[in-house]
Amino acid sequence: STTSHIAPRHINRVQVVFLMLSGLHESVLRFVSRHRRQNFQRVPILARFSLSERLIMLASLILAMLFLSPPGGSNGIFTPFGVSAQNMSTQSKRKKLSLHNANHESSIRNIVQASFKNDAISPLKPGNHTSNVAIIVSSSRYWFNYRHVTNALSIYQLLKRGGITDDKIILMLADDIPCNMRNPFRGKIFPRGAYGGFGEDLMEGVNIDYSGTDVTVDAFLRVLLGRHLDGEGGDSLGSHRRTLPKTDENTNVLVYLTGHGGDNFFKFQDGEELTSQDIASAFSQMHELKLYKELLFISDTCQAFTMADEIDVPNVFSVGSSLKGQNSYASHTDNEVGQSVIDRYSKVIKDFVDDAVTVTSRGNVHANKYGVGTIDNATITVMERLNLFDALVRIPTTHGDLGPNSKVGHTDMLCSRRMNQVPLAAFFAAPQAERERQVRQLDGVVTASLWMHDSPLIPPNDSIETKPSFYNQQCIAETESVLPQLNASSDETHHQRKSTGLSPLDLKFVAGLAGFIFCASSLSRMF
Repeated sequence: STTSHIAPRHINRVQVVFLMLSGLHESVLRFVSRHRRQNFQRVPILARFSLSERLIMLASLILAMLFLSPPGGSNGIFTPFGVSAQNMSTQSKRKKLSLHNANHESSIRNIVQASFKNDAISPLKPGNHTSNVAIIVSSSRYWFNYRHVTNALSIYQLLKRGGITDDKIILMLADDIPCNMRNPFRGKIFPRGAYGGFGEDLMEGVNIDYSGTDVTVDAFLRVLLGRHLDGEGGDSLGSHRRTLPKTDENTNVLVYLTGHGGDNFFKFQDGEELTSQDIASAFSQMHELKLYKELLFISDTCQAFTMADEIDVPNVFSVGSSLKGQNSYASHTDNEVGQSVIDRYSKVIKDFVDDAVTVTSRGNVHANKYGVGTIDNATITVMERLNLFDALVRIPTTHGDLGPNSKVGHTDMLCSRRMNQVPLAAFFAAPQAERERQVRQLDGVVTASLWMHDSPLIPPNDSIETKPSFYNQQCIAETESVLPQLNASSDETHHQRKSTGLSPLDLKFVAGLAGFIFCASSLSRMF
């Protein structure tokens, strides 16, 4: 049954095993039956077999090497003909949940699922805010800061899955990393790895509001305070220099910063700095103007928590990925991209939420019914039962491997609620009324209470397609006009990576076969 997903044109695993064993079995039987009637002579072992038997054994050994080699397409010399890594791992995925971090499972069951069993005793209350807005900033330029764009987009996509729409999010990216000429996968950003261009792409459905030289300290502060200049404040999504919709005392605000920083400062494009005094002054003005109900301030940079040193207004939750004198480290490097693809702190937040969705739905996770970058009920149910302290402080500290001596800083001293009483959904998901409105517009029904029922998520509707954003279309158009030949070669390379198997005329195959014959001949002379 595990081979039913392999296309008919491929040699499936059962056939490979059968050919391998039958060939060896026949050769051994012929050898034994012949030498029972003859006395063994002191001749090389390989010479005792006939030519046909040698060919059968050689073919069997080659098939064995092809079958037993690790999957991965062009990464190995011998790869099963037509058997992709995804198909070969189908059975193992069914037996065990596929998690980004195996250590997450116990924490999810102890922290998240415990609140699934009895909502009556859950300390998490949604609050009475009526709207959510978010400001996400990646302030770094240059290709080697690829990971900072990934950090920002990881938070952005979590917000979109929580039902917060683009008109409620201001996204500021200081450099055009997705369309950078050094990016081998134009218009795409991968948080975990490229995997030949087929990895998770964070640029799906993204609308960028400020980019390039528009990302400045002044622009950031004006967005916070709603003080836009002439020509700013356009309502069309994807247009530059857009401002947030009007906020009030019933609005929850998320402010997320990622880039380079130090003691009490955060750098914008290596040309100017946002200081902790600037942040404190902006938040103080927002409080006086009644522009927020609760505010969550997250900083993922070196000495990040020092940015909250001067904040002295109520109901501001502050979190930093590192303390004073500490660094914030990159997670891992992808060989295809050639850069570190994400920072450790932002990665563990994304991974834990994704793993919690997998565990709480018992592995019955399908593609989002409404497409990439839209509301996702499975994610919202996790966010409603995961508190801020666990999601942003406890889990990154326990499972994040943040680096030598790096610790997460946090404070809720002037807040009416403690962080462990506030659900992640209070800042990462739209209010219930807004979510219901989106669902009605998308003409679908959001399934609820996955942890209390055996029914899986609604399977994805194949008729629903997610169109690329204006930004992606612009990047693709630019690529096609500037580098048509590079696109053609890139497409050919991606096609070769996607296709699995090895042609008998492949140079690697011929070299491996010649090496095997040489080794076999050498061993026959020795014996």
